[in-house]
Amino acid sequence: MGLAGFARPLQWFKSQWLWLLLSIAAFWLLMRVQVEWLWFGQFDWQGMLLRRWLWQLGGLLLALLVVATCQLWQRNWIKLEGASNLAEPALPLHGWRYGLGLLGCFVVVVGDLVLLTRLAWLACFKPFALGHWWSEPFEDIWALVIPLSCVFISICVMLGNARGGRIAHLMGCFCFSISIARGWGLWSLALAIPPTGIKEPLLGADVSFGLGQFPALAFALVVLLAQLVLTTSTTIWMKLAQPESLSDWVFKGLSPRQCDVMRPLIGIILLTLSALLWLSRHELLWTQNGTVAGAGWLDAHLILPLRSLASLAILVLAFLVIPFPWIQQRRLWRLIASIIGVGAILLEVLLAPFVQWMVVKPRELKLETPYIIRAIKATRKAFQLDSITTTLINPQPQLTQLDLEQGASTLRNIRLWDSQPLLATNRQLQQLRVYYRFSNAAVDRYRFVPDKANRQQVMITARELDQAALPKRSRTWLNRHFVFTHGYGFTLSPVNTRAPDGLPDYFISDLGTSTRLEGSSELGITREDVKEAVPIGRAALYFGMLPSPYALAPSKLKELDYPVGDKNIYNHYLGSGGVPVGHPWQQLAAAMYLFEPRLLNTGSLTINSKLLIRREVRQRVSAIAPFLEVIGDPYLVSTSVNSRDHDYQAKQNQYWIVEAYTSSRTYPYAANLPDGRPVRYLRNSVKAIVDAYSGRVHLYVSEPRDPIILGWQRLFPDLFKPLEEMPSSLREHLKVPTDLFNVQVQQLLRYHVTDPRIFYSGDDVWQVPKELYGKRQVPVDPYHITAQLGSQESSEFLLLQPLTPLARPNLSAWLAARSDGDHYGKLVLLRFPSQTPIFGPEQIQALINQDPQISQQFGLWDRAGSEVVQGNLLVVPLGKALLYVEPVYLRARQGGLPTLTRVVVSDGKRIAMAEDLGEGLRALVDGSSKKAVYLNRNDLPPIKAADQSN
Repeated sequence: MGLAGFARPLQWFKSQWLWLLLSIAAFWLLMRVQVEWLWFGQFDWQGMLLRRWLWQLGGLLLALLVVATCQLWQRNWIKLEGASNLAEPALPLHGWRYGLGLLGCFVVVVGDLVLLTRLAWLACFKPFALGHWWSEPFEDIWALVIPLSCVFISICVMLGNARGGRIAHLMGCFCFSISIARGWGLWSLALAIPPTGIKEPLLGADVSFGLGQFPALAFALVVLLAQLVLTTSTTIWMKLAQPESLSDWVFKGLSPRQCDVMRPLIGIILLTLSALLWLSRHELLWTQNGTVAGAGWLDAHLILPLRSLASLAILVLAFLVIPFPWIQQRRLWRLIASIIGVGAILLEVLLAPFVQWMVVKPRELKLETPYIIRAIKATRKAFQLDSITTTLINPQPQLTQLDLEQGASTLRNIRLWDSQPLLATNRQLQQLRVYYRFSNAAVDRYRFVPDKANRQQVMITARELDQAALPKRSRTWLNRHFVFTHGYGFTLSPVNTRAPDGLPDYFISDLGTSTRLEGSSELGITREDVKEAVPIGRAALYFGMLPSPYALAPSKLKELDYPVGDKNIYNHYLGSGGVPVGHPWQQLAAAMYLFEPRLLNTGSLTINSKLLIRREVRQRVSAIAPFLEVIGDPYLVSTSVNSRDHDYQAKQNQYWIVEAYTSSRTYPYAANLPDGRPVRYLRNSVKAIVDAYSGRVHLYVSEPRDPIILGWQRLFPDLFKPLEEMPSSLREHLKVPTDLFNVQVQQLLRYHVTDPRIFYSGDDVWQVPKELYGKRQVPVDPYHITAQLGSQESSEFLLLQPLTPLARPNLSAWLAARSDGDHYGKLVLLRFPSQTPIFGPEQIQALINQDPQISQQFGLWDRAGSEVVQGNLLVVPLGKALLYVEPVYLRARQGGLPTLTRVVVSDGKRIAMAEDLGEGLRALVDGSSKKAVYLNRNDLPPIKAADQSN
């Protein structure tokens, strides 16, 4: 039969295996598509998912068109007759020249493959980072190992056979196609983002060009250039690495026909490079060198003209490469264009440092002043600092009874409980079972008494299920996915009272039928007020902030609802959320989606069973809107929603509020964050509401003037709702996110200065003050207070950050973010007179800790086996003065419960420590309390730290 007889069955066998593998992959993809379609179907958002798929399909078809063109060109070029019989071939290579050409081609192919595999990896796992791929770090080892392994395999094949260059080319084409298809977010936003009407002054482009269009164009040009260069280099490699050339170490050259076919491709490569250089001029607007954020004098007067010249020279060269008959002396013109292009690039690299040192540095302030003004204006605009309302205040040096009366509304909500002591107490007293966990304590406010103008500030903590804390013997597959499916309930505590034993008071505690609702006689709140203001309803938390595995509910197995004493109460899930898995086909799809074959063999599913996936609420929001950044911890709200929106269920009361952002690294002239993060534009554009029981998600636009979110609204109009449509009972609990506020504070430290001369000198820079918390000195975090702002009679919910001058502890200003009603999101800067020293947190703590009587008391507690924890020092405006309040907690050194033991108050002149705030204030104002330690700063020994700061 011979070898030829065996070849046919072998070829048939290989083709059958190939079709089998392709069929399995297609079937697996179909199952995943079905699960995703059903998952989005629970929100009635299949249309949005279909549009996303169509964008990706459109990108893939465009990429395949480019790939097919490249493949066709490569195949035709290789078939062309070589230069073996020509007297004067083009580019013949002998000896070391041939070796150098072979090495250079190899290096280009390897570099190109590394770039394309890196882009494909990002496209698969972080597609919205493609717009700034060059600055994206390698977060794990697999992001480096897998792409490089693919490159290594391709290179090994390429080195083993000249035709192996096609394998490298095919791999690059695959990565190119993946990158284009998965980069749908860049292309779609670039087409949809509206103009802002604000033009940057150097190049005259609209700000929206940097926010949405520049990243897409830059990525498109880079990936296209990489694909074209890979096509050219692998094609040349296949010619250079022919066996006869390798054996003789000689390449006979290219024929005129091969050169003619190669020239259009070289021209397109040069054209793409020219466009990339022209686009790179915009990159000067968001690079920071030295004093100026964005383009400075050197960029505008040297680098920008050189880049423009280089781009134009390469553009001319691209046309000169193509042999147009009417162009004479092409070689001379090509040489001139090449010299100009390369010379301009070299001049930028070599001349710029010299001009900066010789010309700019000696006259830097004069030359850079217009650019500093641009940077200040743009940075303040990018972080909404331009909308700050500034108020000058000069507080009185001593607190009076009139200040207490004027600030009565503020005093009713002075926060005495920090989140850490409250969490520590809750974890010991209220977790109740080992598998429950309190992740965080969120500060919020509720209106317990309807006829009161002010709302009560509280801390709410959700009791979530932590499956990682289950005993090992209980971590069976059925328990993890069918029985232990959800957390239950929450605790609610006032921030300004304590129990007689020093532990927190609770409005709501315990769980299930044992749930306790209590009022507070001290606050004038009854049990009925709590019951009316904070409805509990069915408090099962199937969705939360802890990572949770998939759950299958309802099923034939009952789910643990909550424990009561030594018994457990069981229930079945009745929510509308989830992917149906009642039919065998749906179970097969779910099993393949989860890689979980046990789903096919379990007898616990019913016709009504649903698969609950993406139960961590931040992951849930990101899956629906991957173009939004979900930052910070969500917080729980328990309220009744009276809404005409049928998506809200009347029996449901617990909802998570998730903060979602739009950001950009390419806002013209805006500065990076001082902590090094490359963020130049940030907006809290979306408030997401997630039903804690059913997982239903609602997205509300909170920044309707943000061009990025406007672009996404154009693409997905049925996904977003205006903030005004959010139910009022939920809107009352919105607050300015701490993460956004921290970013604004970071930028304000320097960009509160609008005078370019003062900005350049750097002698009016602020800093975040430090305080002693426990035994450690830490920066003062922003804190929520309910206080009167200015001359208002009623208090409002504020997020406050005190600020001090750089390297000095005196108080310079407060930045306050308002969260109530129509004032939501407004920033107010309260500035203190620079000529009058106002004590900052560090100085007040120095007074407290150096006082003989207070330090003696702290020492006695420490020697008795307890640990003194000095809580967050609050600085609160009160009437026409300032009030400093620091809670003091006491706990046993080995796992004790933190108890609120004392409250230290000061007005900067006097200090008082008492068992509660009222006694401390009376002692501070008139020294009337017998339970307080009353001190006058004038009677204290000299405090060096304070004296030096003054």
